[in-house]
Amino acid sequence: MRAVVFLICFAANVVYAATPIDAQESIQLLKKIANAAHQVVYQGTFVFQRGGRIESTRIYHFVDQSGEHEKLVRLDGPLREIIFNGDEFQFYYPDQKSMMAERRAVARRGFPAILPEQLQTLSDNYQVEDDGSERLAGYDSRVLLLTPKDGFRYAHKLWIERATDLLLKAAMIGNDDHVIEQFAFTYIKIGGNLDRNLLKPTLPVKAAALRHDSQQGMIQSGWEVENLPPGFKKIAEMKRLFRGKSYPVTHLVYSDGIVAVSVFIEPLKPGARPMEGVASQGAINLYARPFEQSQITVVGETPEVTVKRIGDSVVHKGQQ
Repeated sequence: MRAVVFLICFAANVVYAATPIDAQESIQLLKKIANAAHQVVYQGTFVFQRGGRIESTRIYHFVDQSGEHEKLVRLDGPLREIIFNGDEFQFYYPDQKSMMAERRAVARRGFPAILPEQLQTLSDNYQVEDDGSERLAGYDSRVLLLTPKDGFRYAHKLWIERATDLLLKAAMIGNDDHVIEQFAFTYIKIGGNLDRNLLKPTLPVKAAALRHDSQQGMIQSGWEVENLPPGFKKIAEMKRLFRGKSYPVTHLVYSDGIVAVSVFIEPLKPGARPMEGVASQGAINLYARPFEQSQITVVGETPEVTVKRIGDSVVHKGQQ
């Protein structure tokens, strides 16, 4: 009897073991997932979990001839609404009686649109595997496992709605196989008619809109990372204005096709104590160090070794 039980368990493991997908098929599959987040009409509620922190968000996503439109409504904490129309973002803060609008050249990377549209080098960094099927939020999904080929990135698990390729759940997995953070739809309606009025702001904001351009055009700042981890490439370089700062901050963005790492460079104020060292929160690692008269800060959803390697190899080779 014990031998029969062993054989059944062994057979089950064989059936449900993750199956590698070849590189070209992986790229085509992930492109479909990336495109679906921008091209499919859907509405629902998803949760974000990191450690003991859980946040809920309602999302409305619509696509028409004029482009992509979306509204996010925070369901926990202070009321917030974010509305996207193309490259324009509108942020509503009713408790502060204010609204902020801005344009961004760098594409939005929020759930379920966490994958970029350009994924040609992904197979160099991850092995994509088919990890079976699962029913999620009322839909049948295909499960994919993305295993890193080195220690500079985390593993990812993706749950994909089979009919539309829309991402229903995404988990980031640490080196000890525990889930570091995850997004998941608890309710979603895919397709059908979406009332355009749902995309309008509903929060009472009487104050005039504050116009703020987060990026002042793509630039060549002279700042470079000499020793990037394998697979990471620069995807953006800009000057940004942040709340509480009276001067623009140089912002470099590097990505391996799934995760992004940001490098911020700002001048050190005379007499100010620079930040140094590493800090972590869930999947996010931060590394800071002074360099000449500047403060270097690197932030990314990567292992500590990645942000430290990037931060330690930031140099300046030209005019700011």
